Amino acid sequence: MSFTVRVYLLALLLAFQSANAIASCNDWRTLKPNSKKETFILAMGANTGNLKMANHDAKSFAKAMQKRFRVPGSHVCIRKYVKRWQFEYALERLAKFVRKQDQVFIFFSGHGTKQRDNSGDEKDCCDEALVTLDSPVTDDAFVSLVKKLKTNRIITFIDTCFASGMLRGEKNCQKAKSKFLLKGDAINCLKRCRPRGFKQPLKGVLYAASKEHQDAWETSEGGLFTFTFIKNLKAYPKESLDKIFRRTKQQVSAATRKKGCVHPQDPQRW
Repeated sequence: MSFTVRVYLLALLLAFQSANAIASCNDWRTLKPNSKKETFILAMGANTGNLKMANHDAKSFAKAMQKRFRVPGSHVCIRKYVKRWQFEYALERLAKFVRKQDQVFIFFSGHGTKQRDNSGDEKDCCDEALVTLDSPVTDDAFVSLVKKLKTNRIITFIDTCFASGMLRGEKNCQKAKSKFLLKGDAINCLKRCRPRGFKQPLKGVLYAASKEHQDAWETSEGGLFTFTFIKNLKAYPKESLDKIFRRTKQQVSAATRKKGCVHPQDPQRW
């Protein structure tokens, strides 16, 4: 092989790697609105409490969806050990350049908790919250951030416990870890209150790891929901996300019941 050919092949390889490399979320500051139909992936994880695989979940999800939908690396953002301001900034930045025709995937893996509902929109008086590295993001705050995105083509994956009305199990589901983080607010929110309004729905489609009252579980391979979903995504590359989710739901539900979990896990689509 001649020197010229080798140089040419090397240039092609570098160009391919550059196109598929995952960009730093800070690079999104340079993105500008585009008239073409585009796809964006925002994947975030927070290894808090006893969790060890939430960051891994975010990376695995982003790479799997990037490959499935052929998303350029410049449109993929992964935040490990995400803090609240980073969580909010990434969504606020997306809102500046995402257009009506674009598609957005949002992913979060970590602990879920609950806290006192101050808006009166929860029947059980508890807001669900996603636990970032420093402070939780309530469901109300998250819904408001997603609402700012100009597109309706939003698919959100949440791999946490949804804390509303949820109790922590006495068993540990055969070495698996519950993704419910019990905080002081989680206890205080159980006090009686009077809901005053209606909960604002999340924009787009939500794939949730469990029901509001259930735990979600983490194994040595990652969040049970995320790991199972990605495994099915790779095994059935031509199936729709809804079909892959239904497979995942069935497998996760069966696995947690078979293992004798106090709170079996039933993924939900909304």
